[in-house]
Amino acid sequence: MATYLIITALVIAVLILLAIIRIAFSSNIPERIVALDTINTLVVVLLVALGAAYRKALYIDIAIVYGLLSFIGTLFIARYLREERNK
Repeated sequence: MATYLIITALVIAVLILLAIIRIAFSSNIPERIVALDTINTLVVVLLVALGAAYRKALYIDIAIVYGLLSFIGTLFIARYLREERNK
């Protein structure tokens, strides 16, 4: 069963690379923010998959903290863009 989880982790890593390409070639700032948030979500899923594959709870704990920090970061970016738009 661990091999399936590692294959899943590899597929998620490829999806992260595709999202990085989306950030690099996007001309719209909201699209870049959505792609960055997608990367953060995929990293959380990747950490959970690796935690299940290696049977380490530490990966899941790190995924929870990373997810919370990612959410807070996205909120700060959205607030910054809203304030810039209102100026």
